[in-house]
Amino acid sequence: MQNVIRNMYKVKGLFVCKHPVHERFDFKISPFHVLRQKKCFGEGCVEFKWLCNIGNKGKKCPKGYKHVGRNCFSCKYYDEEKICRMPSALVDETELKTFMRDLDEYEYWLSTVEGKRVKFSGEVSSVYPALLRTIDDSKSNTRLNGFLIKFEAGHIDNDIFDDTLYLQMGSNFLSKWQPAPGDEIDCESEIKNDRGRIVLYKPTQVDITRNGAMPLIDCSKALVGKTTGAIVTDDIRLCRDCPYGALMDIHELPPKENRFRRFYCLRGIEIAYTCPIRLEKILNSLRDDPVGA
Repeated sequence: MQNVIRNMYKVKGLFVCKHPVHERFDFKISPFHVLRQKKCFGEGCVEFKWLCNIGNKGKKCPKGYKHVGRNCFSCKYYDEEKICRMPSALVDETELKTFMRDLDEYEYWLSTVEGKRVKFSGEVSSVYPALLRTIDDSKSNTRLNGFLIKFEAGHIDNDIFDDTLYLQMGSNFLSKWQPAPGDEIDCESEIKNDRGRIVLYKPTQVDITRNGAMPLIDCSKALVGKTTGAIVTDDIRLCRDCPYGALMDIHELPPKENRFRRFYCLRGIEIAYTCPIRLEKILNSLRDDPVGA
């Protein structure tokens, strides 16, 4: 029997949280974040904001620091503010119960495939670098962590996965197969839940059917973009299917440990709304369709 699977960890429009970090997503957060990662739904979360009693008054730090960090804990001017926040549901109790039942069914399906080798087939939506940035206090280091092929849907064994999923690959795979949007990929791979998203990895028995599109990214472009790019600070929906986009996993080290993702522009465009590449596409479409304009 063929089942249609949706990623219930990523269902939109169910939960909201007023934490400032969620502002760029209109404060809407994924079920995975509040139910499985932070586990803060119904209980809330506590944040300690680091403060400096003299830095806030415009005075210089006696140790020469420019930002409050873990080296400040023993300083007499160090202070902190305890902030409590409570995420809430955007749906009524009946809808929430229905969702929780569907979530249980999804997690059962996930337990039957996670960590196992599966047969997969799907049409490539986009290909982009996977970047990892490690932050240690005020220092950071960014490295290229392979590449991701994005699919809008695909077949996993006998089931249809009707949601976004990714195939993780290295530079050798990219050079050999040169996947491009529209190509059909068949392979066997292992599967994992990567903080709410489905990722296929260690692909074997690969077969690619070309559709004629040219590959948009290679290792050299990714390495240059890693250095010259920037995190997009406004509406990343405007960057949809842009060949210069990438996903960046960010890991803040202890004592303020945190893991999150950001959308990264390899061309260094921080404000998607003013992106010249996007605006050029809009102008070209208006020239091609003057009546519609």
